[in-house]
Amino acid sequence: MKKNFFKNFVKKNLFFFAFIFFILPANGSSTLDALLEAERLNQAAKLRVSEQQNILAGTQLEISQVMREIQELDQQISDAMDIIDTIELNLLATAVRIEEATDDLALAQADRENQTEILSARLRAMHEQGSVGLLEVLFRADNIADFFVRWEYIRTITQFDQDLLAQLKKTETRVSSNVDNLNRSQILISELQAEHEKAKIELENSAEEKKNFIILLEEDAEKHAEYLDILAEEAHTINLQFGAAQAAHRAHLAEVERKRREEEDRKRREAAERAAAERAEQMSTLNPIGTFLWPLEVRGTTTSNFGKRIDPFTKREADHEGIDVSAPAGTKIFAAEAGFVHMARYGAGYGFHIVINHADGFSTLYAHNSRNRVSEGQRVTRGQHIADVGTTGRSTGNHLHFEVRKNGVHQDPMNYFR
Repeated sequence: MKKNFFKNFVKKNLFFFAFIFFILPANGSSTLDALLEAERLNQAAKLRVSEQQNILAGTQLEISQVMREIQELDQQISDAMDIIDTIELNLLATAVRIEEATDDLALAQADRENQTEILSARLRAMHEQGSVGLLEVLFRADNIADFFVRWEYIRTITQFDQDLLAQLKKTETRVSSNVDNLNRSQILISELQAEHEKAKIELENSAEEKKNFIILLEEDAEKHAEYLDILAEEAHTINLQFGAAQAAHRAHLAEVERKRREEEDRKRREAAERAAAERAEQMSTLNPIGTFLWPLEVRGTTTSNFGKRIDPFTKREADHEGIDVSAPAGTKIFAAEAGFVHMARYGAGYGFHIVINHADGFSTLYAHNSRNRVSEGQRVTRGQHIADVGTTGRSTGNHLHFEVRKNGVHQDPMNYFR
């Protein structure tokens, strides 16, 4: 009944939890609050399951301990039964010995009584005859030797009677003492048997109590296990609700992130459009391209022209997208025309290099510099000192690598000088 009650409770409340996690408005605070509440309920359910598991484990441990105690009590009862059996054997043996000793005592008493009767008869005869009778026996001796023989005979008989009587008395006393000792032993053994019988009964009662206690513990364990199943089912349901709340919150966060990215993309597009408009406006202020100013303060020697050539590194034919003009290290490099610095950085191939955007879609590149003297975004004028000749990057000596591009397409720079 209890288990069905909890099951029905969980099933009835599924609608309530569904209302909390799915019907509430999908805004940030509600989904977060629902998630936090679901997490709290989930943790509480897990804690209840853990506590119930500990209770069940404790009950099972107690059952195993009581089982061990019952086994020990059963062993003690078995040992007590063995002891009682031994005591009963000893008691039976003592009873047999008492019976035998009693028979011996009766025989000893009969012998003593017979001998006493004989001695009494002889004493009565001696008394009736008096000392004259004894003297007659002595004086009838034929000679002195016969006299002493008679005397010794009378003395020996008398002494024999006395010794025999004393021996019978000792025997009677010894047998009587043995009977008394055996009787006391029988009493002690009977008392010991009674004590062990009592101990055995107490052990049996204790074992019975333990068995009854185990029955109660097993009933408790069964109830705990049933309740644990209920809690586990409840925890599983709450965990599902927690997962649903997590999914709802993640969906909300994903939607927020999507909107944020859209807003950032929109801002980037607007910024790019503004920058493009600003660049277009800036570029509109530049003079149209007619010819370019020679980019070095000295004429220098053109060591490699635009077009096909043998690459000095690979030794294979390759396109050369500009011209190479040799010049001493540190020679000033000038802007070939006014414009805006699009790039001023270091690269593995070009080394330190600069790209300037000009009017009419033109741009110029200055590479392998030892030093760049302008920065990206800076406006430069025609003939402005922008860098120094060097041999940085993929270079075989001090020179300027100069390129001209129109709308991104490389042009032969020599076509744009007077």
